[in-house]
Amino acid sequence: MSIQQYYHQTAYISLNGSILSAGILAVILTASLLFSWTIPLSLVAVPFLFFVFSHYNRYVLYKNKSEESAVAFHHYDDKQLFEQNNLLIGFAPAPAVKLLFFTPDGMHAGELREHTSKCYRWFIPYFIDKRIMKKIGIYDSKGNLQGSLIQERNRFTMLNEHKEVIGVFYPKKATKETIGYAFLRGGKKMRVDRIPGSMHDFKFYQEDGNTAARLQRGWMPLEWTRFFKEANTPVLTFDYTMGQPERLAVFAALANVYMYYDH
Repeated sequence: MSIQQYYHQTAYISLNGSILSAGILAVILTASLLFSWTIPLSLVAVPFLFFVFSHYNRYVLYKNKSEESAVAFHHYDDKQLFEQNNLLIGFAPAPAVKLLFFTPDGMHAGELREHTSKCYRWFIPYFIDKRIMKKIGIYDSKGNLQGSLIQERNRFTMLNEHKEVIGVFYPKKATKETIGYAFLRGGKKMRVDRIPGSMHDFKFYQEDGNTAARLQRGWMPLEWTRFFKEANTPVLTFDYTMGQPERLAVFAALANVYMYYDH
């Protein structure tokens, strides 16, 4: 899958949402006429009309992005997911979290999502679903499991592809600059800080204070904009010396930051 196909899929998911909202509203209005229900039609219609037009607007927006995005070809397919130093992030609908990772050439590099999720979870409230402990996988572009995150009461346990524990990530409430710590096998430690003045940009620090990775929006090299037509696409940049445990800690932080982002 390419970023162009992602825009195309997002457009038609939005169109289906618009049609579904219009269909539900039509059924309610028809039933009220057939059974002479005395319901405040304006109160019933307004929320559905809002969803119809907002989803249709999103459809038009992403359809245009799909048409404007250049056709992508692999330039980074000689590297595995944990070897990519630049990843751009897309969001897919999911009960809790699903992140799609793309290389700068617009091609799909992998994804972060729950191993399995039950259909009923689409319909339960957030405050109930968040009590369900998640098992999250990091997959490459071919669907091969590269690592796992096991959510527990106040931490994520990180496992490699062989299901060996290689560290833990402890999220912190985002009231201060630091939003989490990772403790890795071998005694290494990492810290995740929100960049001052930004709600969505983060830096990942090694124990010696050097930057391990950075997540930021609103910036990308000009040549990448041939493929990525959304200015606020999150860009994840790794220091090239980072190994699998450090990169898995960054993915654990992403899972925590973007949980329920596109619920």
